[in-house]
Amino acid sequence: MVERRELTRPGSTTRTRHAEGAIARRPTLVLTDKGRLRFVEPLECPTEETIAQVTGTELVTEPNLATFVVGVIATAAGAIMMVRGISESEPGGSPFSYAGGGLLVAGLPFAIGPWLGTHTELRPGAAIPPIRRPGPHEPCGERPLVARAARLVVRGVEVQGRIDGDGVFAVSPYQLVDAFETVAVPAWEVTATLDTDTGPRTITTTLSGGALANHAQAFLAEAGFDTRIEPMRLVPGLVAGSLRVSLTSTADGPAVRVVLPLDNAGPGPAWAVRGHLIAPGTPAIDGRVLYAGSLAKGAASVPELVIPVTEAAALALRTASIDLTVELRDAHGTAPTTPVRFRGTILVDAPR
Repeated sequence: MVERRELTRPGSTTRTRHAEGAIARRPTLVLTDKGRLRFVEPLECPTEETIAQVTGTELVTEPNLATFVVGVIATAAGAIMMVRGISESEPGGSPFSYAGGGLLVAGLPFAIGPWLGTHTELRPGAAIPPIRRPGPHEPCGERPLVARAARLVVRGVEVQGRIDGDGVFAVSPYQLVDAFETVAVPAWEVTATLDTDTGPRTITTTLSGGALANHAQAFLAEAGFDTRIEPMRLVPGLVAGSLRVSLTSTADGPAVRVVLPLDNAGPGPAWAVRGHLIAPGTPAIDGRVLYAGSLAKGAASVPELVIPVTEAAALALRTASIDLTVELRDAHGTAPTTPVRFRGTILVDAPR
């Protein structure tokens, strides 16, 4: 028995993204491939799903149940008659045996036949327009956040800096993370207050410690000092001069300048020399890293760190007495263990 079924069913689905309708989501702070901090607005785009429609005629060859029922009845009756004829054991055979055998032979084809040759055949139909419907929003990139400057608070340390047209923050994260010590960098819980055209805007985010560690080499590759580290053959003799701290003015606003003269009396070169700034009572300059890099035997260096600060912080620093120490470190642990210390009122640089 052949049954015809006209059907329409969904086929393949394609999704089209409409970038012209992109929506900016909550801004965040990310780490670029070059190890820079960047403020961005993640974008989500609306989509449209196109579902193809498949039409056709389905030809289904099914078993004839009526024939099957007749076959089952005849087979069952024949089997019963054969059993009865055998049990009567008449000489020459019982008529029931012969009749039952005949019914059994005749009924089996009727019972089995309807189930042979069943199949389904699909014949394509005419093409019809697809179904179009709105799809889910999906991420479609990001755009720089438009802002002039930002003040970050990271683990109690305050970081002030400008933001360029691409959303990149002027202060490197490796002013707070030692790029030479990245075995176990903790995650950053960051609160940023941004100066935008519409007023202050605050965002909070978390930067992975692993990402900060992984991008340290990108920072060192573009650093303005010699970042080489070679095996120690002779012990260097690092000597620190007087630590100088002053307030200065830059194109981006007020800043604190930290200068630490260094000499290497030898006999060996010093590698990856840097100083960790510790100023617990002054969050505007606490927790920074002052890099010097490598110093050859007999070489001198005057590494300088310029730390942008807010106008309010600069005003407070003008009249405050600060306590700042710098712990020197190098690649092979040969730096002096006694910190270099500054205690007193910050000087104010003369206008340039």
